[in-house]
Amino acid sequence: MSRTVVFVYRGYHFLCSAEKERPGRFRPVVIRQLGFPSEKQVPLMNDADLCRTEAEALRHAEQQAIHWADSRVEVHEV
Repeated sequence: MSRTVVFVYRGYHFLCSAEKERPGRFRPVVIRQLGFPSEKQVPLMNDADLCRTEAEALRHAEQQAIHWADSRVEVHEV
């Protein structure tokens, strides 16, 4: 079972998790939560790279969420 962390950045709500693929390999997963607490969940493109620890995969998922949110803000600021 993977651990899920609620991550909020720039007003966006994300669910970040680390899914165990095989021993010593975790896949970072990011889901955008539309409405709170959970009206709709939209999976974001996930990185194909696997991480060595659950903590590393969670940090990577948070970085993916930050990148996604920042790319949306830059488009709207232009």
